[in-house]
Amino acid sequence: MTDDVDQYPLAGTRAQVMLEASIKAAQGAGRSQRDVAKQLGYKSSVVLSHMALGRVGIPVERALDMAEVLGIDSSAFILAVLEQRFPKADFKALFGVSYSSDETVRKLEAVAGCSLNDLPADTRALLEEVVAARNPRRRWLALPEIATMELVRRLRPESSKAGLRDEDLAALERAFHK
Repeated sequence: MTDDVDQYPLAGTRAQVMLEASIKAAQGAGRSQRDVAKQLGYKSSVVLSHMALGRVGIPVERALDMAEVLGIDSSAFILAVLEQRFPKADFKALFGVSYSSDETVRKLEAVAGCSLNDLPADTRALLEEVVAARNPRRRWLALPEIATMELVRRLRPESSKAGLRDEDLAALERAFHK
């Protein structure tokens, strides 16, 4: 049996994690991996899948296009890709970049009551999605909005897959303007 390190040597690099999370976010927004690959000019989504899993490296020359198509911060993504492709070079020192997320990590771990690494895989995946989202308020509900969405989902169960029909949207708009 092949070791995962041999099969996915770049798994866990910042570039791989960023790419995988942004592809998942795109899929959550209704875009398939095939659609994303096509936008990037790939004939098949397989190569994109291999990059997202860490099986192959992300080409530096494609990093800007990927960042644009997937809504990733281009500077952070290019730096991550450079780090992935040239792991011995200290690009953070070269460009004077630092990630000061220790305080944020401590706060999140205090809320979780454990190390972020000890959270269930689905919780970590959701955290990655949230962090990768460029407009999280548009995608996730605030606590006071939950009751409204539960009502919509109860009355129109198909809305979670197909969205609301135009007539339903119009009826909601009329109801809120009364």
